[in-house]
Amino acid sequence: MKTVLITGSSHGLGKKLAIVFAKNGYNIILHGRDKTSLRQVKKKIRKYGVRCDIIIGDITSEKTITRLSKISEKRGIGILINNAGIYEHKQFTDSCNLKKIIDVNLMAPINLTHKVFPIFQQKHSGLIININSIAGKEGKDGESAYNASKHGLSGFSKSLQFDATRYSIRVMDIYLGAMDTQMIKERKWVGKPIKASDAAELIFSISKEYTSMRITEVHLCRRIYQEPT
Repeated sequence: MKTVLITGSSHGLGKKLAIVFAKNGYNIILHGRDKTSLRQVKKKIRKYGVRCDIIIGDITSEKTITRLSKISEKRGIGILINNAGIYEHKQFTDSCNLKKIIDVNLMAPINLTHKVFPIFQQKHSGLIININSIAGKEGKDGESAYNASKHGLSGFSKSLQFDATRYSIRVMDIYLGAMDTQMIKERKWVGKPIKASDAAELIFSISKEYTSMRITEVHLCRRIYQEPT
């Protein structure tokens, strides 16, 4: 039975991903900072008869990264989903939390992947899914820090492909538009968002076929922004 590690899985897309993978027979490693929510997710997952581990901690902390890599090695991880992320809508000059956004959205996935990669390397198999955003492809007013973090994640994934291919490891980027999660609260002019449950189902279906598919990027979005006239 395969094991999947999903960061930021106490709410939103991460939670939906955990449930979908568990429903399809995967053991789950949950991560987040909200202990109560993680326990509720675990309770739902256990109904499917799979094993579920919880790691609580800040994804930017070296201690959390180390704990995640250790449980990943112990459980024989097969899929890593770098999902944890934060969003902020602020003008660049308005004291935006540049360091925090870069640390969570970019440095944490890089650091965790660096720790987990040797596990896949030793097995000559594995899948790394980086949950990106359409913001990783374009620019938006008030999203300088967020866009920078997502563009950086895109560049990291594209370069990681070269190392991964040598060991039969797959790397996949998922570029999402706005979803019905807590992140859209700060966004203006949001129309009909993507359902997190739909995105989770799609991501699972693609991951299930990753050994025979040559897909490295998936784009899932709707026309969500209607600029004011």
